[in-house]
Amino acid sequence: MARILVTGASGLLGTAVVERLSRDNDVFGLSRTMRLPGTCCLDLLDGAALETLNDEPWNALVHCAAFRSPDYCEENREASLRLNGEVPGQLAAMALARDARMIHISTDYVFDGAHPPYSEDDPTNPVNFYGEAKLEGELSVRRVNSNAVILRVPGLWGYPPSPVESPMLVDGIRAAYSETESFQDDVIVRYPTHTQDVADVIAFLLANDYVGTLHAGAHEATTRYRWAVAVTQALGRDASHIQRMQSDPERLATRPVNSHLATDRLAALGAPLPRGFSEWLPEVLPQFM
Repeated sequence: MARILVTGASGLLGTAVVERLSRDNDVFGLSRTMRLPGTCCLDLLDGAALETLNDEPWNALVHCAAFRSPDYCEENREASLRLNGEVPGQLAAMALARDARMIHISTDYVFDGAHPPYSEDDPTNPVNFYGEAKLEGELSVRRVNSNAVILRVPGLWGYPPSPVESPMLVDGIRAAYSETESFQDDVIVRYPTHTQDVADVIAFLLANDYVGTLHAGAHEATTRYRWAVAVTQALGRDASHIQRMQSDPERLATRPVNSHLATDRLAALGAPLPRGFSEWLPEVLPQFM
């Protein structure tokens, strides 16, 4: 049985990864501020604390921890570059030293969104600092550990255990039950991907020998407006109060317009492919009705 180290274990993706991998493995989960059952608190930005991982027995690593908000990263560049850009390389070196499998979670935001869909070999060109820092994370992993897997994923959603929240799901439900008009962006194209599907891909990769960069994401396109309408209708509610915004709202960080990830390589491996949100919503939403 493998002992798998999962960073960001109390995050949206990390909770799904811990749950999935714990079915067949001994999982050692780390979180920075929130302790859930089976996780330990450790701040990856603390160099001395990070080094203590060398003393722990693990033979596989799934690195989910990151600052995920583009706007936060735009304002907190030093911390974002450290966690999203430099820490992945340090962990990759640790994994290589003990011959441990490593899966590093990256993002579709390493692309500019101008020419989708993007294959693993397409040129990167991030349009915000979050994407720049995550791209540096990929490069720092590659510089020290050519045996690692870099797994790029798009915007994630799911139904994590309390008190962890799925911002996209929460926003959709809030819009559905709003008693006033809800204005939603209908410009930025997204491909919401359920965290359980990504966790299944990770489990598949840990059981196989693939090395390199890989994309995992659903292919059902939406916008915040179309997402809010879909969630509202799936809840059996009238969506006429949800209004379309024809321009991208002003935010600190620019978003790529359409950073759709091609998953031909994932399919060729025989891995489980993420499902579109229309398949998932009927399973997730009944508890909110």
